[in-house]
Amino acid sequence: MADVLFGDFNPCGKLPFTYPRFPNGLMTYDHKAFETESFDGAGIRPQFEFGDGLSYTTFSYKDLRLNRKIIGSSEQLTVSVTVTNSGQRAGKEIVQLYLSELVASLSPPGKRLKRFAKIYLNPGQSRTLTFQLRPDDLSFIGANNKPVVEPGEFEVTIAGLKNRFEFK
Repeated sequence: MADVLFGDFNPCGKLPFTYPRFPNGLMTYDHKAFETESFDGAGIRPQFEFGDGLSYTTFSYKDLRLNRKIIGSSEQLTVSVTVTNSGQRAGKEIVQLYLSELVASLSPPGKRLKRFAKIYLNPGQSRTLTFQLRPDDLSFIGANNKPVVEPGEFEVTIAGLKNRFEFK
């Protein structure tokens, strides 16, 4: 513990839940967009969101790419992103890929974690990561309590970078 406090060890970890700012403010990370709104416009602001973490170094992300803009029911989507250690220390980063369905027959969650990878980078080092998404990754639990995949527009998010594709 002393090594972490004095900066001799660079910790790596992300929160597995959303930490509330106030008592009774617990919510799941995959909440629906309207669940965070309130009548006064303040909304619910957690202290720390699912996936937040601290490190003694910084990482930058760029070039979020999709191999296609339209996929069918038998195709996979390849998502790639380049991560760079932009800090002064070596460290590990957990790269998280979130998926959002923009319109669905039931109100879809704001975002859902679909893939992640933990990588080690020295200062200035970059690495391109590739993730594969299958059509079943696009499913949600429908009105009949069974997984369903609906055609529509989806958004992939990695560290603030966003890109859209369509499922037909």
